[in-house]
Amino acid sequence: MREEKIRPFLERKKYLISLEKRIEKKLRFAPEGSLRISENQGSKQYYHRALPSDRNGKYISKSNMKLVTRLAQKSYNQKLLNSIKSELIAIDNYMRFLPEQFAEDVYSKLREDRKVLVAPEIETDEIFLANWESQEYSGKSFSADSIELYSERGERVRSKSELIIANLLNKYKVPYRYECPVVLRGYGTVYPDFTILIVSSRRELYWEHQGMMDDPEYVEKAIKKVSSYIKSGIFPGERLILTSETRQSPIDVRVIELMIKHLIEG
Repeated sequence: MREEKIRPFLERKKYLISLEKRIEKKLRFAPEGSLRISENQGSKQYYHRALPSDRNGKYISKSNMKLVTRLAQKSYNQKLLNSIKSELIAIDNYMRFLPEQFAEDVYSKLREDRKVLVAPEIETDEIFLANWESQEYSGKSFSADSIELYSERGERVRSKSELIIANLLNKYKVPYRYECPVVLRGYGTVYPDFTILIVSSRRELYWEHQGMMDDPEYVEKAIKKVSSYIKSGIFPGERLILTSETRQSPIDVRVIELMIKHLIEG
């Protein structure tokens, strides 16, 4: 739980440090002084303050707008750098005073003989996952002539590609349901190949493997289904994962593994 709590802050800190270095480099090449802008009869006038004590500055002609924009950029970059440094200090202070145990961890750290006596005030990841996995559903039936393929978890799947995905999800301990029904707006009930649970954020993702993308009729149906996901507020790259293959370009196990690792880390 602690790692999940601090990960966004570590990622933000990494981004800010990179941005800080970039801005500091730009400021080293910025012109001396600052920009003063005034308005005279609706017309903007620009002045170069060479020193902080120089209140008015030297007039910059319209032919030297490059200096104006460089001075304006410098002022923006200085303010940006100050904001970055303040946020980095705030992140460090926050991290310094974080407790070793968060409220969500208290129940999970109890001994088992105490857990059975306690009603947790916070639904832990452990409890949420157990409830999610215990929910029953009815998937699609298999025709009598369908090939029999079973995942490492023992569920029957329809293709070798789905078998690969199922076994990799299981390998990386990603909770999933196979062909759990979902109702899409304007389309009806669909059975996503996999419904994945991201426990830390309580989010369900849907994984559709499009396995016959060299079949025009199949492609037409796949396009309509994806459109229906979108109309139901389920967008590719957010809650909808799409993978594809053709006879010439079969499923790439390495790509599937990278995708699952990204889900875990993300």
